[in-house]
Amino acid sequence: MKINLTICGVRELPEQEGKRWTHVISIWDKDCLFDPACRERVKAVAPRAKLHFSFFADTIVPDHPHAPRLEDVRCILDFTKRLPAKAKVLVHCHAGVSRSTAIGYAILCQHFPPGMEMENLLHIQSLRDLVFPNRLIIQHADKILKREGAMLLHYSSDTERHF
Repeated sequence: MKINLTICGVRELPEQEGKRWTHVISIWDKDCLFDPACRERVKAVAPRAKLHFSFFADTIVPDHPHAPRLEDVRCILDFTKRLPAKAKVLVHCHAGVSRSTAIGYAILCQHFPPGMEMENLLHIQSLRDLVFPNRLIIQHADKILKREGAMLLHYSSDTERHF
C-alpha cells in the first residue's frame, strides 16, 4: 500500500486548502483544547476529510503534564488503521518538525511490515526540510505496533536533517 502523506506546520495550512484530503491528523498544544478557532482552521482546509484532533505538548519528558501519552498515539493509530487505498493524509502540528513527523513515521510503520522502519524514516525525511521526530511518540508507537525497539533503532540524534 502506498500512503499519500503530507506533513506541515500550522502556518502552512492555508497552502493545503483544496487538496481533497481524506484524513487529517491535527496536533495542537493543550492550550488549544477549548479554542474553537483551532478546529475551524483545520475544517476550512479539509471540509470533507475525516478529522482527528490531538492535544499534547512537544516534549520527550514522560512526566511532563502535557506529554504525549501512549493513549494519544493509540487513538491516532486507530484513526489511521484502515486507510483506503486512495487516502490522502495530512498530518500537522505547530511547526511540522517534531510531533507530526513522529506521527507520520508511526503511520508508515503501521502500514508497512516490520523491517521497513529505516525506509519509512527516510521517507519522512524526504517530506520536510527540517525533521526531528518526537522520541516519546516514537517510543509509544513502537510499543503499540509491537516493533520491539525497531522504530527506535533507526532513530538517533542524527535523524535531524537540515537542508
